[in-house]
Amino acid sequence: MVGFGAVALALAVTQPLVLIGIPLAVLLVAYGPRSVWSAIIVGAVVAMAALGEHSGLWWFERGWPLLLAGTYVLTSAWRPTWSFSARALAALGIGVTAVSLSLLASPGVWRELDGSMTVRASQAAAAATELLGGRADGSVRALVARVASLQTALFPALLGVSSLAALGVAVIARKRLAGDVGREVGGLRGFSFNDHLVWLWLLGLALIVAPVGGMAERVGGNVVLFMGVLYVVRGAAVLLSLVGGISVMTGVVGAAVALIIYPILALFLGIALIVGLSDTWLNVRGRIKARSGGGGLSG
Repeated sequence: MVGFGAVALALAVTQPLVLIGIPLAVLLVAYGPRSVWSAIIVGAVVAMAALGEHSGLWWFERGWPLLLAGTYVLTSAWRPTWSFSARALAALGIGVTAVSLSLLASPGVWRELDGSMTVRASQAAAAATELLGGRADGSVRALVARVASLQTALFPALLGVSSLAALGVAVIARKRLAGDVGREVGGLRGFSFNDHLVWLWLLGLALIVAPVGGMAERVGGNVVLFMGVLYVVRGAAVLLSLVGGISVMTGVVGAAVALIIYPILALFLGIALIVGLSDTWLNVRGRIKARSGGGGLSG
């Protein structure tokens, strides 16, 4: 749950506590447990969600996680035997399709949402620059501005990744409140998804390369980033399977070193992406499982 929470907090372009809290409240109402703690959590989430100025962005920040949680509950009822990743991706796909159709029908809503995200990213960049104070020279300011620009252009992909992480936190938290020690989500080494989604990643690349306009390029960039993150995680899962797993302490130390020495992080991300994409055809973990006589990976 810590990993899911870190991703949701780091990449969320909407309010992370709302993004996590609303799905948790929906899952508690749908599945229980019917306890005092559940009632307190649901009440706290409702109170938290009611705060703030009721702008268009306010409604989106609350409507999106509500839609996501609802589609996850329906998908779970429809396909209870699917893994968490399959149900979460299906719920995300249904939610994205519904929102996209709504925005196509009302282009003005998209322009307002896009503008609100631009303003939020600019405010975050200004706050970061002010926090750095005198240490922020021209190159640092340019980097902060570049990050803000990328966040504005790629906020749908960032929202998609953080939404999956928020669902993971909500599912695990509900299971623990219910006293269920079973592994609803499964370990990282078992993370996978439908191999046919590689075509979505290739379509994103085609939209970036093909001279079909700025909006198509932006859509392609978001698709490539979202699927790229999924393939990096899948590649990391394959690498963990090959080495037999690592301890939590080793993972924490390794992540800290990679963040400090960023070329190591970039190298690892590149390798994980290649391994994740290759696993579409090689099915490395399936081969390991077959050779070990069927033992090993959890889904």
